[in-house]
Amino acid sequence: MSSPYPPSGRATLVLERLPEASHEPDSVTDAPLVGFDAFSSEHRIFGWVRLSADRLTDLLNVHAELALVNVQVERLSDGRMEWLDRVVIHRDQLVAVRAGGPRGDPARRQRGRLHPLVVKSGSYLIGGYLHARPGVAPLVEIGQRPPMIPLSSASLEYWREGCRVAQWVGTILFNRDLAEAIEVVHEEDLEFGTLTWRFIGRAGRPDR
Repeated sequence: MSSPYPPSGRATLVLERLPEASHEPDSVTDAPLVGFDAFSSEHRIFGWVRLSADRLTDLLNVHAELALVNVQVERLSDGRMEWLDRVVIHRDQLVAVRAGGPRGDPARRQRGRLHPLVVKSGSYLIGGYLHARPGVAPLVEIGQRPPMIPLSSASLEYWREGCRVAQWVGTILFNRDLAEAIEVVHEEDLEFGTLTWRFIGRAGRPDR
């Protein structure tokens, strides 16, 4: 992450300076407020974002850099919290992002098959369901998409202050380019609170 003001042309996400909460504020003006909760290798970045695109997935896949304002950052090594007025964050620094808000244009949705997956990226372990086109193998589907890949009914585990933290978060966007391993698993491996998959042998990677 860096802090200079970006030149014009970068997408700007305005994160409302609000304490972390499990609910959206009652009052929404202009563009809709969407919870923005991102994870890098060393930090968690969260707040509220006014979304100008159809979906957060679209915004992240179109822009390689995002200018954020009013950002709260948690350092995972010691839990230290910091407010930053303005930050430029690069997509290739983001391991995963919790998606929320609008689901996009229904006319653009395609029928697909659900595949349970587990993704390892650094100290993060992510599990969820990939929506793939019928007849297309999961890793092929991932390799043919833009880098931020959504998983539904997803969970995420990581280390914070030396302790393992598990979160059940709904939809997670993971960064395919930072994934060390991606494996198709059984549904029972994704049961809430039991994401304990161990990667054995040669880990799967999508061809792209």
